[in-house]
Amino acid sequence: MIRPLMSKKMAHALSFVFFAGGIALLTYLGLWWPALLLAVGLPLALKHYLLGELLDFVLTLIIFLGLFISFQFEIKLNLLPAIFFTLGGAYFFFKEFFKNKDKPEPADFFDGTDKEE
Repeated sequence: MIRPLMSKKMAHALSFVFFAGGIALLTYLGLWWPALLLAVGLPLALKHYLLGELLDFVLTLIIFLGLFISFQFEIKLNLLPAIFFTLGGAYFFFKEFFKNKDKPEPADFFDGTDKEE
């Protein structure tokens, strides 16, 4: 993980602006599938990049661009979308449940008792 380029709140707001703009553009042009994959994936990848999460950025780009290309150009690999979603979901699942186990969460410091020693 590199140093974040901006705060989490600003990165989320900027990615939402790009998402809303993408949806507005899709609505105006009348294009939905598979351009919706780009409207969702690119702002999400931008958010990961701005937060300094380069592995998540690359993986998000690979998943959403790979799915977009496979559907746009009608690549006849029936298992390709399932493989992309399974690998992406497994990565993000393990990342969320096994990251920073050394650093306790703020809730771990409070046990509910009011002890003064």
